[in-house]
Amino acid sequence: MSLKVEDVMTEDPVTVDADQSLKFALRTMERERVNRLLVTERVSEGRKELVGIITVLDAALAVADARFGDVPPSRIKVSEVMTSPVVTISPDATVDQAIKTMLSHGISGLPVLDGDRLVGIVTKTDLLDLVESEDYVALHMTKNPVTVSAGASLLHARRLMFEEGAKVLPVVERERLSGLLTDRTLAVELARLREKTPKGKFKSRLKRVLVDDVMRPPVAVRTDFGLVDAAELIARKRVPGLPVVNYRDEVVGVITKTDLLRTLVEGT
Repeated sequence: MSLKVEDVMTEDPVTVDADQSLKFALRTMERERVNRLLVTERVSEGRKELVGIITVLDAALAVADARFGDVPPSRIKVSEVMTSPVVTISPDATVDQAIKTMLSHGISGLPVLDGDRLVGIVTKTDLLDLVESEDYVALHMTKNPVTVSAGASLLHARRLMFEEGAKVLPVVERERLSGLLTDRTLAVELARLREKTPKGKFKSRLKRVLVDDVMRPPVAVRTDFGLVDAAELIARKRVPGLPVVNYRDEVVGVITKTDLLRTLVEGT
């Protein structure tokens, strides 16, 4: 693939200062409809330097992290939960290099640096438009996905997502899809609950919140969908992936951005 990173990257990426609160970062992600923020720190007058990256999954993990005790997101600094140092890429690197870097590091976004100057970010979402294969979804989906029931506790769903590294969790009743839980939904709900819960009551209240209380409406692709259609729907719904159902509407897999990006470098 001869395209360069500068051809597909998003310029002027959304950033957050390292000393801002986790609550502010989550609200910024929600407002800007992004799943990650580049973290900057002032190093001199009029100049900021990239020092980290924070994702919605980082935020969800931090909100329920025992090391923060009863500290609410409004009092947790971004610098305390961000990932640092950051894996970056140059604007003249190839798209193939960007995809392989993301896949090898298990990440979904790469800040783009021209020297030490931040010029953009390239994410898996930016690359979905490059998917051209008309293969069926069934050939590239992740089979036997982890699922959860609507009556399960949000705490249980959180544990499943972190243990399995899943950013999308199909909510299933009697093998049929009834809803969807994503890393963004999880992070926002945990932060909201932490902020409004009295000190010392968070864990007990969290145990009473059910997946049914916060899940998104069900949306899926079928096994005979083409990959281009799946990529377009994932981008439009702004989700990490989607459940895959068969002709009986039973959940048989999940197709993710990662699965789709693998098709772009297979055989290279």
